[in-house]
Amino acid sequence: MIRLEQVSRTFQGRRGTVEALRGIDLDVREGEFVAIVGRSGCGKSTLLRIVAGLLEPSAGRVMVDGTPVTRPRRDIAMVFQRPALLPWRSVLDNVLLPVEMFGWKRSAHRDRAIALLEMVGLGGFEKRLPHELSGGMQQRVSLCRSLIGQPRVMLMDEPFSALDALTREELSGELQRIHMELEATTLFVTHSIDEAVLLADRVVVLSPRPGRIQRVVDVNIPRPRTLGRNEHQEEVARCSAELHELLMAKAAVPVPTDVT
Repeated sequence: MIRLEQVSRTFQGRRGTVEALRGIDLDVREGEFVAIVGRSGCGKSTLLRIVAGLLEPSAGRVMVDGTPVTRPRRDIAMVFQRPALLPWRSVLDNVLLPVEMFGWKRSAHRDRAIALLEMVGLGGFEKRLPHELSGGMQQRVSLCRSLIGQPRVMLMDEPFSALDALTREELSGELQRIHMELEATTLFVTHSIDEAVLLADRVVVLSPRPGRIQRVVDVNIPRPRTLGRNEHQEEVARCSAELHELLMAKAAVPVPTDVT
């Protein structure tokens, strides 16, 4: 579904050229959930924005469903770190915002918007304003907004990073359930090893800048997953330990990896 071929990106600034990404090759299968982890500044968010069509690669190309990504597309949705809800619009109207932007019929999507809010536990909050919601509830609204157009690809840039630990864990479990139900192909950027292990089929570890694929770790743990006591606790701990060691390595050298 998603294919990155030798994707590189450099930025030109006052202090010279900064190489953010170098030679990224990655295939993500349809319906797969892939997490991207790495140290701060390794290009994780840059990579996501390139897949979204918000940035052009300096070299290489991105394909989604067999066609090049050259601009934002309706079949690709993105969730950012902050909910970015419009404060004067109700919860329901915020969810329906993409419908208005793309010129779709509001009446044809209203029932879906209400169903999505029910699915994330916000039934009955349709008329509330954003300031009346907690941070976790606002991020649930943002998630519903991204799902309203039934995207085939979901891109998520540390969507839970601003939340407290318990809310993060709760929303990670909620996202796991939603992904199992809707099966959208998902790229999820996170700093949290726990989130990566809980959610992903595979975890892509990027090296320090310039970001290159250092390792791809398979997470072969049955769903639904939990970080609490369960029969797969040993495998969860093993995956977490492997990712921790990779991220803590001071001078890890990327190795060729078959990521198809």
